[in-house]
Amino acid sequence: MKKKESSGHNQAAVVESPKRGLGSLMGKARKRVAPSFGFIVIALVAVIVFLAAYIRISGAWVEKGGLNLIWLAAICAVCSATTVLLYETYLYFEDRTLLTKPNRLFAVATLIALANILTAVTSVVSYTFVAAPVAIILCGLLVTRRSAYTLSVLMAGTSMLLTLTTSGHGALDKPFVIMLSVLIGGIVSVLTLNSRQSRTLPILSGLVGGFASALVTAGCLAFLHESTSSILSDSAWMLGGGIICGIAATGLLPVFEAVFDVATDARLNELLNNNNPLLKRLMLEAPGTYHHSLIVGVLAESAAEIVGANPLLCKAAAYYHDVGKLVGPKYFKENQGEYNIHDELSPEESARRIIAHQHDGAAMLAKSRFPSELIKIASQHHGDSVMMYFYNKALENAEDKSTVQREAFAYDGEKPRTKEGAVLMLADCCEAAVRAIKRPTAELIEERVKSVIKGLWQPDDGQLSQCPLTAADIRSIEKCFITTLLAQYHERVEYPQNLPDSAINRGLIEKN
Repeated sequence: MKKKESSGHNQAAVVESPKRGLGSLMGKARKRVAPSFGFIVIALVAVIVFLAAYIRISGAWVEKGGLNLIWLAAICAVCSATTVLLYETYLYFEDRTLLTKPNRLFAVATLIALANILTAVTSVVSYTFVAAPVAIILCGLLVTRRSAYTLSVLMAGTSMLLTLTTSGHGALDKPFVIMLSVLIGGIVSVLTLNSRQSRTLPILSGLVGGFASALVTAGCLAFLHESTSSILSDSAWMLGGGIICGIAATGLLPVFEAVFDVATDARLNELLNNNNPLLKRLMLEAPGTYHHSLIVGVLAESAAEIVGANPLLCKAAAYYHDVGKLVGPKYFKENQGEYNIHDELSPEESARRIIAHQHDGAAMLAKSRFPSELIKIASQHHGDSVMMYFYNKALENAEDKSTVQREAFAYDGEKPRTKEGAVLMLADCCEAAVRAIKRPTAELIEERVKSVIKGLWQPDDGQLSQCPLTAADIRSIEKCFITTLLAQYHERVEYPQNLPDSAINRGLIEKN
């Protein structure tokens, strides 16, 4: 199974090669930590929750002649440990990946600690003035909505603990109101979040969630026969807290994105803006590569939606996967014109120059502080494949074929290990292969796409052998690519040579 590669488009045959340089670096960055590390981090959060609850409650209870400090500390410790232990148990059995991703795990831990510390302060003003929504909203934006739903339950429990400032009859009435209000408001806030995230979305989420919490608070207090003024006042604080938390989440989101290196939809949407300096450079210095990247972005985004990958991440990675070509645009066919610089270079030198763009691109993206998740995907778009075009050319030129080192013609990346990385590789290779067809027809396009995907999907040494795509996913991607590329590279009617320009300008010919 060998597939030729033109010097311009770098379509590579699927051949195993040692992982060097970039592959080693990305391999180290990819290593996951053990779930036990996640348990330690969450345990530290439990300590912070305990301290916040103990400090908040101790003053009020001692002044009112409640439990002594030892019993109070024991109660706070048991409640904090139980709440966090239940959360850890859920993560271990249902969302274990969060425990093995340090950046997202630390983000969630920081959010829990921050929200509880703030609630310990704000609840002094009013027991319904809680900061739980800021953690829930940011968790939905930084991690997943599923994680945010779970966090709503945890924050409802810790918020209830932080409002245990009275003892005796009715001591649990207001804490129960807080628990129910935070839980319902948090769920509604997460429901408001969607895939078309903007920087102002947290404000809307806080407003809607705060309104839902206020309604729950009013209903519960009315059921407890509280006075009308208390109902209005406590509900207003709950609504105001939701709005303030939404505003705070808007301001904190870019900070958390940068500190914890998370590629949120809002951040990815910003990277897709043509005003980005790297995209501007592509447009001006490597227009052929820029156009290629746009089409790859369309292919990757549509395929990602079909197989359950992240469409925005795939599209953003596609836009920037070839920025390394800016180091030497003329070494790539799409930017060359009539003159091909590879006619003057040895096959080894040509391969070295072209292979370098994968490492150069990762370095440029890292220097521009792009999300590491995007850099990782972009750096895998050729995997560790061999450039068969130049390798075969070197064999033809060599007197002793044994002197030609296959490794010298292999990319030094690693094979894709995620759906997003695999989708980008497929989109890149298929677009490049179809672009190379001089007179594309529907039959040629379909045949070329199937040939490229089959080569990448070989079970033994294929570049997709380590990604989670299934055979059904591959068939769906194949159909999607064929449909999109047929629309892009369809046959066109040739104008008669003797047709006046005015006829063309007036639209007298049907354009296909």
